[in-house]
Amino acid sequence: MESTVLEVFREILGLDAVDPDVPFAALGGDSMRAVRVLSRLWRELDVELPVHALGNDTTAAELAAAIGAHLDGRAA
Repeated sequence: MESTVLEVFREILGLDAVDPDVPFAALGGDSMRAVRVLSRLWRELDVELPVHALGNDTTAAELAAAIGAHLDGRAA
């Protein structure tokens, strides 16, 4: 899960590498890029998250954990 989130962060933010523990905004993320990230994850992972799931202080690791929890809850 985390590797997919990192790949999407890299591509949307135009970075060569992403530290999973650095906040989205510190990587250059903003609200428009957050929508693009969430939309891409929806298509790739079939998970629809609210926009506030990816805030300025959210890291890739935290987002991956939230997606995992969402998918686990959906399977139950």
